[in-house]
Amino acid sequence: MLARFENAAAAMNALRRNQERVANNLANANTTGYKRDRFFTEALNERLDAQGAPRSDRRVRQTSDLSPGALEDTGNPLDVALGGEGFFVTRAPDANAPHYTRAGHFVVGNEGTLRTPGGKAVLGEGGPIQVPLNADGDLRIAKDGTITAGGDPVGTLRVVTFDAPEEMDRVQGAAFAAGGAAPEPADAPTVLQGKLETSNVSPITEMTDMIETSRHYQAQQKSLRTTNEVLSRATQTLGRL
Repeated sequence: MLARFENAAAAMNALRRNQERVANNLANANTTGYKRDRFFTEALNERLDAQGAPRSDRRVRQTSDLSPGALEDTGNPLDVALGGEGFFVTRAPDANAPHYTRAGHFVVGNEGTLRTPGGKAVLGEGGPIQVPLNADGDLRIAKDGTITAGGDPVGTLRVVTFDAPEEMDRVQGAAFAAGGAAPEPADAPTVLQGKLETSNVSPITEMTDMIETSRHYQAQQKSLRTTNEVLSRATQTLGRL
């Protein structure tokens, strides 16, 4: 009887976490370059205890779906997307390690540094990329990532790939840290100027998942209430004996 409580509680905890994942995906459905989170619950070491009740060790895993999102034309010369595998490299002012992202919406800071809207410097092959101020209309970004301003080269976007991208750790939104993965320079990146990669979240899929998760949660709640009622009646009956 107690095993039913434990199993239902474990299932409800996993369902609650999945609902949080779905909510976060929906909140980032319009975030440039965002990669949806996926959720897995594994049952390990399945067995029967001394009372013959089923037992297992549950492990919850959350990974990111790194499949590409659709490309959107913006016409903005500081917007870039990757036509294949890879990540742009950025670094926050107070960070010890770079972050990696598919979100290529960049701006020019007051000091001429190419940055993300959140203030991270966009890294080139030689470090942060510096561009002339007010040169937006004269900026050209070639498919290999080379940036020119008024015909003069100012840097080349650093693009990297990972042999094991699933080992990357999400930092926030569309940004990742390397985690256990090792970045390698992309052999032949395809950088597309005037485009952005949209989020790969499907709102319809996520809403369907949210409804199904809610129904499963309610079923577990009902199971708990039923088990509790049976246990209460058994306790009352024993008390009268």
